[in-house]
Formats: sequence, C-alpha cells, structure tokens
Amino acid sequence: MPARRTSLVAGVGAGLVVGALSSIGRSHLDGTLEALANSTSTWLVAPFLIGTLAATRREAAVAGFATCAAQLAGYYVVDALQGIGTSGSLIAFWTLCAILGGPVFGMAGHVWRTAGPPLKGLGIAALAGVFMAEGAYAYVHQQHHYLTAAVWIAIGVAFAALSSRGRVEQLRWLGLTVPLGISGEVALTQILHGFF
Repeated sequence: MPARRTSLVAGVGAGLVVGALSSIGRSHLDGTLEALANSTSTWLVAPFLIGTLAATRREAAVAGFATCAAQLAGYYVVDALQGIGTSGSLIAFWTLCAILGGPVFGMAGHVWRTAGPPLKGLGIAALAGVFMAEGAYAYVHQQHHYLTAAVWIAIGVAFAALSSRGRVEQLRWLGLTVPLGISGEVALTQILHGFF
C-alpha cells in the first residue's frame, strides 16, 4: 500500500478510535484524567503521529487533517450514542480547528521524522509547545487546575527533552512554539467564551 494511502487509512482509523475514546473519557472521567481524554493538545497527538507515516509533507498535511476530521466524527457519533447533543455551530467551529490544526501537526510529525538537525527540533517543539501552552494558559491562568497544568507542562518538557537527545540547539524552537501555542490558546478561549 502506498505511503499516502497508508497514512490516510491509519489517520482515519486512529482518528475514529481516539475521537470515540475522547467522548467516553469526557463523559466518565474527572479532573486530569478527563483533560487527558479531551484537551486541545491531546487531540493533536494523533495527527502528529500519523504525519510521521507520510512520505511527503503534503501527504502529512492531508493525513493530519483526515485524522482530526475522523476524531471529530468518532467523538460526535459516540456523543450521540450516549444521548449527548451538540450545536451545529460548535461542530463547525471544531471542524475549522481540524482544518487548521490537523495539517500543521501532521506536517510537524513528518518534519520530526525526516528533517535534518536544524529543523528536526521544530517538529517535536510544535507538539511540546502546545502541551506547555495549554498547561500554562488554560490550566493555570484560566481554570486554576494546577495538577493538570503541571502534568501538561511536564509532558511538553518530556517531549522536548527526550526528542532533542541532548542537542540543546533543537530546544530553541520552543521559543517560537510556546508563544504561538499560548496565542492559539488565547484565541481559542476568546472564541469559545464569546460565541458558545
């Protein structure tokens, strides 16, 4: 099976499973475990991993979007089976987020797997940065869930540290990705609180 088809099929399959588990987790878990099942950063792990399977960045972007779209489908199908309703406008909002975030994190996964040392750190820094940003902004600043914040920041630091393999120069990308992640969290929060 060609890499493009493999990454697309894997993305759709993984997305459906992750989305379904996220809905179940959100319904049955509390605190940090609920956040693990349903947070912005955890939803971006699947497109990142699927992006590592793609042969090109373009294929990684397409597979990343397909993964996020399938996550939404899995999530909302299981929500419906549980009798949980959602407005069409909220589904449209999260679909827009999938259109933006899926390709970016699919390509980040691909860059992490394939790029040379100068850019390799950027791929994992995107994922690490979104965890750190969500921990700092959403869980400390907004919700005051300090344990969840500590776990999210620790996950981000672990991704960055383990992936850099002692190459400090790869960590410089966090100076870009963490502020971008915080900006994204601010925008996401403003839109969600303003319209939903």
